[in-house]
Amino acid sequence: MPLVGGNIDTWLLNHGEAQTTPPILAVMDALKKQGIERIAATGYCFGGLYITRLVQNNSVIVGTMAHPSLLEVPNDFDLLKAQSHVPVEINNAQLDTGFSPTVAVAVDALMDDGQYQPGYARQQFNGVGHGFAVRVANLSDPVQVAAKQGAFNTSLAWIQDHLDSY
Repeated sequence: MPLVGGNIDTWLLNHGEAQTTPPILAVMDALKKQGIERIAATGYCFGGLYITRLVQNNSVIVGTMAHPSLLEVPNDFDLLKAQSHVPVEINNAQLDTGFSPTVAVAVDALMDDGQYQPGYARQQFNGVGHGFAVRVANLSDPVQVAAKQGAFNTSLAWIQDHLDSY
């Protein structure tokens, strides 16, 4: 999907971690001030980076992401393993060129092939590309519909399972 009225490079310059992290942390602080202690978080594409940061810093109880972008592999997952006790799940797309199946398999290996003690899972959805879990699916394409619904269902189950066991 093209970016209307600009380009992605300009947008990214104005939406880096320095600009994006403070409002996320402000929301987290506001929730905690209201007495909410069990926070789950999900992120799509750009949001996958911030889910990774929240998981790394143990700021949430459970995290899930779909077709994440802007991650540094292996660094982000080495840091996650070293300091986090938060379960994390990834839904990825077979045809994604950023978080490609090759990158996904590398992340699996970094996460000790599912042996990361807090919990790690990854589900690959075949026949779809980047954005599959958040963009409008072509309702006449059963592969797109199944992938979008599947990512939603796995994320919801992951969050429910880990919030219930917290």
